[in-house]
Amino acid sequence: MLPGSLHYRYPSKESILVDLMRLALEQASTALSEAIRGESEPLEQLRQGINAHLELLVGGSDMVYVLLFEWRSLHGESRQEMIDLRDKYELLWSAMLQSLSSQGLIRADVDRDLLRLIGLGALNWVATWFNEGGRYTVKDVGDFVWTVIKDGVLKR
Repeated sequence: MLPGSLHYRYPSKESILVDLMRLALEQASTALSEAIRGESEPLEQLRQGINAHLELLVGGSDMVYVLLFEWRSLHGESRQEMIDLRDKYELLWSAMLQSLSSQGLIRADVDRDLLRLIGLGALNWVATWFNEGGRYTVKDVGDFVWTVIKDGVLKR
C-alpha cells in the first residue's frame, strides 16, 4: 500500500474508526446469528449466543477491541451511527430474552433490559482479563456464565 492510499479511502481518522467498528458489529451479529441458527430451544439459543459472543471477544480480532473501547472517541453522526448499530445487535439479545420470558422461563422479578445490559457488560469485560493459556478457558467462562443465569435468573 502506498503511504497516501489510506487517506484516499478515508478522509479522517474517525472514518477509519467507524469502519472498524462497523465491521466488528457485523462480525458480532453474524457470529450470534450463526450460533443460534437452526436451534429452536430458547434456553439453548441463549447458551449458544453467550458462547459465540465470548469466542468473538477472545478470538483476537482487533476490531472487537476498537469497538469495545474506542466508541466514545466518536462524535456527532458517527457516534449515533455506532449507537444505532449497537442497539440493533442488542435487539438480537432482547429477542432471545423475550422468547424465554414469553415461555415463562425467566423469573417474573427479573428485569430483562437490565439482564441484557449487565450481561453484555460482564461478557464484554472478559476481553480485558482473559488470557489464552491462563487459568480459565473460554468454555470455563461460558459454562460459569450459564450457571449464573440458570441458577439466578431462570425459573426452576
